[in-house]
Amino acid sequence: MCGGIYSRVGVRVCAAVLLASVSSFSEEFIQDLGESSVFGTASENVKPLQASSSYAEITPEAWEGRGLSAAEVLASLPGVQYTRQGGVGSFQTVSIRGVSAKNIVVCMDGIPLNDASGGAVDFGTIDLNQIEKIEVYKDRVPAKFGGRGIGGAINFITKGSKPAEAVLKPEEKKSGRVLLSYGSHNTWEASTQLLSRLTDSASVSASLSARHSDNDYEFDSQNGTPYNPDDDFTDTRRNAEFTEYSGLAKVRVLHANGVFSTLNFNFSRSEGGNPGRDDDQTSVAGYKGEFVQTTYRAELPQLLGWLWLELSLTGKYEKATSHSYYPLDHLGYTMSGMQEYGAAGYSLAPEIVASYLGERLEANLRLSLDASYYEKRGTSSSKWNLMRVATNISGDVSYDVVRNLSVGGEASALIVKDDIHGGKFVQPTTSVVLKTAKDRNVSWSGRGFVRYDAPNSRFGGNLSFGRFVRTPQLMELYGVYPGMLSNPDLKDESALRFEVGGYYMIPKSNTAIRATYFETDLDNGIYWLVSAGISKPKNVGEAHIRGLEAELESRPKKWLSVVLRATFQDAEDRSDEKYYYGKQLPNEPARSYYAEARFDLPFHLDLTWTSEYRTDIFDDRANRIKQPAVDLHHFALGYTPFSKTRLVFALRNLTDETYRNPYISFPTPGREYKLTLTQGF
Repeated sequence: MCGGIYSRVGVRVCAAVLLASVSSFSEEFIQDLGESSVFGTASENVKPLQASSSYAEITPEAWEGRGLSAAEVLASLPGVQYTRQGGVGSFQTVSIRGVSAKNIVVCMDGIPLNDASGGAVDFGTIDLNQIEKIEVYKDRVPAKFGGRGIGGAINFITKGSKPAEAVLKPEEKKSGRVLLSYGSHNTWEASTQLLSRLTDSASVSASLSARHSDNDYEFDSQNGTPYNPDDDFTDTRRNAEFTEYSGLAKVRVLHANGVFSTLNFNFSRSEGGNPGRDDDQTSVAGYKGEFVQTTYRAELPQLLGWLWLELSLTGKYEKATSHSYYPLDHLGYTMSGMQEYGAAGYSLAPEIVASYLGERLEANLRLSLDASYYEKRGTSSSKWNLMRVATNISGDVSYDVVRNLSVGGEASALIVKDDIHGGKFVQPTTSVVLKTAKDRNVSWSGRGFVRYDAPNSRFGGNLSFGRFVRTPQLMELYGVYPGMLSNPDLKDESALRFEVGGYYMIPKSNTAIRATYFETDLDNGIYWLVSAGISKPKNVGEAHIRGLEAELESRPKKWLSVVLRATFQDAEDRSDEKYYYGKQLPNEPARSYYAEARFDLPFHLDLTWTSEYRTDIFDDRANRIKQPAVDLHHFALGYTPFSKTRLVFALRNLTDETYRNPYISFPTPGREYKLTLTQGF
């Protein structure tokens, strides 16, 4: 297969360039040994060196003009795998170090996006045109996000988060930009951002964005026989269009009493078709989604010479519905035409954070209350509503034992109170109404760490061990849709996690080498068991995951930067069920590689080449449906004739590989192109 040849050639080329860069002796050396760093290689000012492999920051230079979704951007990091069910706007998720997507806390400006369904956050609905930076925590869920979760945390920071004085020159009053792009399958994007300094102490920023795709690509259909590849054929995706509109506004004010206020407002509305199974595509099925979030945050001036306080109040509204037409239901009885399923959710979350920063001690304490209410939308099933009030206490502390050597820890506790009204689950012959919710115990998480991190040292490392939990969500406990059985007796999912890692710097070639060994034991994992069209969640999942991340990042010359990453892992199912024990967890490859090289060329041109490869994976826990190895290669050619004008042509999947999606048997597009113009003003 020619794709395999291209994969080997691409990886070898990037590896050769990387080794050459390590052996070069550039005098320019950008030292960055802090825990936070920027991943992106689009300008001379980017810092390619970071000390920690368990935390990363990704900036727009890593995705703008390159035709990448949020899940694909994240999967460029070691230890992160992604899945997608199709083209633009399709359902997409990521896993971190073998831990599934539903156990990862995903936030927007620090506010969790995980909803009451208990499922994974859909990264396909996140418009990167609205994002200024992505924070990735692979080893924990920080206390500032509540400390809840097993698989780490991802925080999307929206545009306009930087104050005006950090962006505008002293003589400037405003700045902005416009982005336009067009690509394969009638895919287009348009966005605009504006930042304005109203006074010396007040500024406002706003952003509007729209994107669309017909998603009418060719794919390899399984023809309804996933275990028999001999009858597969090429088909075209139909009724898969996607359209989304989003916007945000931020107002920042420094008051006379020293209080700093920020008011954030962001919204999105999306809709699209749902083709259904690849062997039986529908023509009228679709979905709609709405999201609105408003946050007021006040940062108080320093109190008593050592205490900082931050107060915030967040309100959130979300609505998601799916519709379809069924002449018959799953038992063969006629139904009344159009069926619509969905829910609307409302939440209010006050929060207070206290911080102390001393000469050797740093500590943070967070107290929050999250009241969430969900109710029925659509025409199916009886009326219902669910409510949860969650009180969360979390904190972290770090103490410098000696210079450059620190110890510390994080801990959180969650108290949950559920209430249900009209909760109903449907069985094949009857229905049962749940009248009361089951009381739940307090759940807690904790983590300790030791870190050596010297500002001018060429090497350093860290070690951590912790216990983490995820409390079942409302829809997992109290199913309310037809075919969904409730299970109020679900236990908390839990995990023991260990990691040890280190880094080594080579100043002469501006190179960093990082490696991390990680190990996770999962217990009481929640899985939806399906039989005869009826599904019920149960604690049947146990797993043992261990692996190694390796990364080499170099910028030896102003015109060259190179990245090479690899992940080796063994994600083994340890469930008591004999059909699953000893099998590999779904969607988790044994090995994956990522290579990237960027060249700043003459005449204001730049070229970025990337190659990615993963080994075979399985769609199912029984390891009966195997997906073949995937090797993809992409390039992006940029042209910057003026300081505020940039044009990028990107071509993804150069070998035109068509393969089934590794999440379920939905297809993934082949070769795609995209042309993007960005103009600042």
